[in-house]
Amino acid sequence: MADPLIEKFLLYLGTAKNYSPHTVKNYRNDLAQFSRYAATRGLGGENALRFTDMEAATVRGFGADLHRRKMGPATIERKLSALRTFFRHLLREGVIAKNPALAVPIPKKPKTRPKVLNVDDAFGMMESAKEDAPRDRAMLELFYGCGMRISELAGLRRGDFDEVTRIIRVMGKGSKERELPVGRKALEALNKYLALLPDNTGPMWPNKEGKPLAVRSVYNVVIKYARKAGAPVGVSPHTLRHTFATHMLDGGADLRSIQELLGHESLATTEKYTHIGIDHLMKVYDAAHPHAHKKGAAKNPVKQKSLPK
Repeated sequence: MADPLIEKFLLYLGTAKNYSPHTVKNYRNDLAQFSRYAATRGLGGENALRFTDMEAATVRGFGADLHRRKMGPATIERKLSALRTFFRHLLREGVIAKNPALAVPIPKKPKTRPKVLNVDDAFGMMESAKEDAPRDRAMLELFYGCGMRISELAGLRRGDFDEVTRIIRVMGKGSKERELPVGRKALEALNKYLALLPDNTGPMWPNKEGKPLAVRSVYNVVIKYARKAGAPVGVSPHTLRHTFATHMLDGGADLRSIQELLGHESLATTEKYTHIGIDHLMKVYDAAHPHAHKKGAAKNPVKQKSLPK
């Protein structure tokens, strides 16, 4: 049992803020780790911490401890951000007089471009799920054809798919629902799979007990066929989501439409795919344009002259 104030905060995240169980679990783990650290610094036991006595030095020391444990910048950023949010909640509730985490700078994780499959690798993954694996094929086609998050796909129910309109409803972050069109290949795979299910109710991907398939099991399906197809190392369900967005952009879709399909609140989140699109265009240029093959032509025009955003 964690500290009562932490438990109250986690309940607030799950009910008032509508955070997903996965997100709440991450907060729980991060705050539990901080509790263990604070307890070693004489600030109470793990289950009864003295938050009113905590200073910025405690939070700073926790960050340093994470660094000593060789945790990456992204992990440290997440854990310190979780602390800021938690202390902000305590401040709002009148438990503490100031937020000690605000005085501690959060290291920014290095910006990395999302991993994206080329068209051949993406098609290879779809085809690697043979006719005897209709459920797995349907999952892969929906990931690549609709750009769903893994939590969205795992949480689907039979009633979320309308065969007449070819629309599927997904529950995104913050319990925000959106409707996605199902393309021809995904529709074909999904219909073939649904024809094998005994009824028209319940979860889309039932396990042997009839309950929704666990997120980890869905993740393992993607990993299985990525390896089977010989796709690059590190492919995940999120890779297929990135691939969906990038291929849509390459095909002429506008950013606003992609933003709606992905369920991004901010267009800035979607704009990262424009950089991937430019990389693709430059490779096409290098391979096809006559100027790219002239003696002395620049091998990488992007480095010589920045493209307008």
